[in-house]
Parts: sequence; C-alpha cells; structure tokens
Amino acid sequence: MYYVRYKRKKNRRVKRVFFLLFALACIGLSFALAFGFGKGAIFKLISRPTAAGQALPLLTIQRQERLLLHLNVPIDEGDSWRVRDNKLELTLLHNEAIAAFPLEEQYLEQQISFRREEGKVILVIELDNLPPIFSLRSTAQGYTFQWLEAGLAGKRIAIDPGHGGHDPGAVGHHLDLYEKNVTLAIALELKAMLEQAGAEVFMTRTTDTLVDTTVKPDRHIRPDLWKRHDLVNEYSPDLFISVHNNSWSDKYARGIETYYNPNSLNSFPSKAAAKLIQNELVNELQRYNRGIKPKNDAVLRVDAPAVLAEILFISNKEEEAMLAAPNLANRAAAALFKGIAAFFLDPRGE
Repeated sequence: MYYVRYKRKKNRRVKRVFFLLFALACIGLSFALAFGFGKGAIFKLISRPTAAGQALPLLTIQRQERLLLHLNVPIDEGDSWRVRDNKLELTLLHNEAIAAFPLEEQYLEQQISFRREEGKVILVIELDNLPPIFSLRSTAQGYTFQWLEAGLAGKRIAIDPGHGGHDPGAVGHHLDLYEKNVTLAIALELKAMLEQAGAEVFMTRTTDTLVDTTVKPDRHIRPDLWKRHDLVNEYSPDLFISVHNNSWSDKYARGIETYYNPNSLNSFPSKAAAKLIQNELVNELQRYNRGIKPKNDAVLRVDAPAVLAEILFISNKEEEAMLAAPNLANRAAAALFKGIAAFFLDPRGE
C-alpha cells in the first residue's frame, strides 16, 4: 500500500516537472518570437548535403553581436532582391534552391515566408520589428542576411585610397599634384572621424605604396586592384568606399561624381549610399553635380555595399587648386563622413 502511494506521488511529481518545463519552453519561445527571430536552426527541411556529406537545414538563425540569417541553398547568377512594402524579397532561380522549399507556400518562421512563381521561389522577410540596417552576402553555402542597429557605432567600414607608390594616379596639369597623395590624405582624415564615432575601420593602404607590392613599375596595375578587392572581401565590411580624384583630357571638365556597381548583389544599398555621399560632397565643396553613375570596376565588385567617389577634377585648374588647399582633405572627409553616417541611419528605402 505504501509502495503504491509512493509511486503515485512520484508520478505526480514527474508530471508536474514535465508541465513546468513545457510551460517554461513555451514562455521562452514567446519571448523569442516577440523580439524577432529566435536562436539556432528554425526550419529543419534539408536543402542539400555539404561537401563533407552533412545535411544543411534550409534556414538557420544566429543571434550574437549581430542578427544573422543563413539561407542554405545553391546560388544562381540571376538571383536578385529588393525591398517593397517594408518586406525584403529574395528571388531564387537555381533549380536545387527551388526544390529545397516545401511544395506548399507557407511561413517558415514568424516573419519569414515564401511564394512560388513560374520558375522561381521568392523568399519574403518582413522587416517590421527588425533592426533597420541589413546587408546580404553570398557564401559557399548560400546567402547570409545580417541585421544591425542604426548608427556608426560598431560598424565595419573599409576605405580604399586610390593608387599609391609608383602609380601616382592622375597628375594635375598646373600644380603637378598627385592623385595618390590627395586620396590618402582624405582617407586618413575620414578614418579618424569614423573611429571617433565608434566605427571599426580597415584601410587598404595607409602609406604611399601600392597594395600589391609585387606589381612592377612597367606592369599594369590590374593585379593591385584585385588585391584591394580581395582584402576588402576578407575584411567583410558593412560598407566600402574607394576615394579618387577625376581627370580628363578636356581641361574644362569639372565637378563631382560617385559610382556604384548596378550588377552587384548589394546594388540596392550601394546606390543609396552613392546618392547620400554625392549630395554631401556637392553641398560641402559647392562644385558641379555630375550625379551618381554605374561602374563595374574591380574594387566595386566586392560583396559589401560599395561606392567609388571621384572628388573633383585634378585636371581642372580651379579644382586642382582646391585639392591642393590645406583644408581640402578635412572638408572632403567631413562630407564623406556625413554621407556614410546618413546611410547607417536607415538605408532600406523601397
């Protein structure tokens, strides 16, 4: 009799512990959903095996210093993304990527769903209640989305002062001013301003040298450009800016222009950053606005949002004199700083 009563009490205790753990799990899940994505793998549908033979889940989420969403699907060159109605839509074209999703359209997580259209799958991420800053990177496994809070603090920014060493860049027609010296001076001023604001800064060069020091004076500098590209990709910044001065055979050519790569994965935020930086440069230097333009240079093919700023024409007599002025580096850097700071307030747009 005593044994039966003891067993019943033990069973009741086990049940109470089970229900208590279940209730705590439910509360934890509720908190995770209330604050956006949860932690760890959230959707276990297997998309494809890795090279090591291990299967990858379709989606995984990490919440550490930065909120990361990994989409583990094969990449197609035609994949694209946009923001519409405060939703990020990633269009996937690879047959294996399409096959990795369930047959029926559904929510994969509280803020993540997908829909099927002819020959493609569109992953939809609702941006409400998520941090305002995000970027998209391609990886060996698929795509990684990264969310950050607004502001410059903690952002990773790469700066590339154009030219250097035995590559002087453009040379002024009147004062023999070297582009490589002007770009480095501006970049160093910008670095100091960004670090003062709490950003982490990487520079492709900090002295008067090419980045790829193996390039000989009689050789084309293309390997140097790709070396810059590779270093920036390795650093994996939240924004990349290459600083240059313009030049043309027409001595009357003048003004400011900023380039972005319309064919890159991050063409959308790159264009947004180019607009903001261009506006600040024009406002500060009060020179002709040549606008933002597309370009496919090696340095603009990096994975991160990227711009190339052409600050005045060193071949123009008046603008070369401006570039040679003692306060020009600080003024130009301040304009670049304002444009970058504006970008990290909320670059999503529509």
